[in-house]
Amino acid sequence: MKTVMVSGADGQLVTDILKTLQKEGNFHVVAYDRSRLDVTDKLHLETEFRKINPDFFIQGASYHVVEEINKNPKEACDVNIASLHYLSDLCNEYDCTLINFSTNYVFSGVKPPAEDWDELQHYNEMDHARPVNLYGILKYAGEQVVSINCEKYYNIRVSGLFGKTGSRAKNGKNFPYIIIDNLEENGTAEVVADQVINISYTVDLATVIIDMMKQNDYFGTYHLVNKGACTWYDVAREINYLLGRRDVDIIPIETKDFYTNLKRPRDTSLSVGKVEDTFNVKVPEWQSGIFRFLCEIGKISL
Repeated sequence: MKTVMVSGADGQLVTDILKTLQKEGNFHVVAYDRSRLDVTDKLHLETEFRKINPDFFIQGASYHVVEEINKNPKEACDVNIASLHYLSDLCNEYDCTLINFSTNYVFSGVKPPAEDWDELQHYNEMDHARPVNLYGILKYAGEQVVSINCEKYYNIRVSGLFGKTGSRAKNGKNFPYIIIDNLEENGTAEVVADQVINISYTVDLATVIIDMMKQNDYFGTYHLVNKGACTWYDVAREINYLLGRRDVDIIPIETKDFYTNLKRPRDTSLSVGKVEDTFNVKVPEWQSGIFRFLCEIGKISL
């Protein structure tokens, strides 16, 4: 029986990780929400590590609201960087594996084109990180703290998370929920069509993460998203189609029409070849994730 400490227990990805760990049955889990564990409090972390003596620590706590980070840089630094310094030291002391979540925003979105359209055109783990905004800078700095200081770790880069729980930062919503609400309330939805990204169904990510934990080897940095590059417009059209609505209900717009002037990368699509090959897992396509999510929340049926 392996013992797992988890911070940020009410997050949408962590919620599905906890459900998957519970189904496995051979993990003892101690989960903390923000009110029970402040990951920026070094003394509190030390006390909990002494009490629990974990085999894994899943760092679900994160400051990830891109717009707010520019307004609260010190708090963002404390959560996204300083806490990982404390956790790396504690994980080394207790021979514990640290699982840290990062982001596609560590990349600039300007990758030299490959000769053919294939996985080589998506960012892989060997590509240089060149973040273009403070969120990406801080998350990459957190990765570096972990990779330099921690003996046993996974830095897992994710993108476009969606799950039944929704995002706390979005009042329990995520992109699919927002699109569904707009369609039901307004009959249409305007969606950014010029950012290439990946989306990530948290159920699929949780399954792969638990497989990584069971093997507990091949430490390092990995990309973990549903397969296939897409735009937010593509995702909205897929949702619209599965709901049986008209194509014209989804209206494409440009990034400049929706976001503030904060710089955002245009193409941060990621390759998942490394995680699939290393851990002998298969990550589903994003369309499959959207279909199963809509089934999970009762919008469509199998």
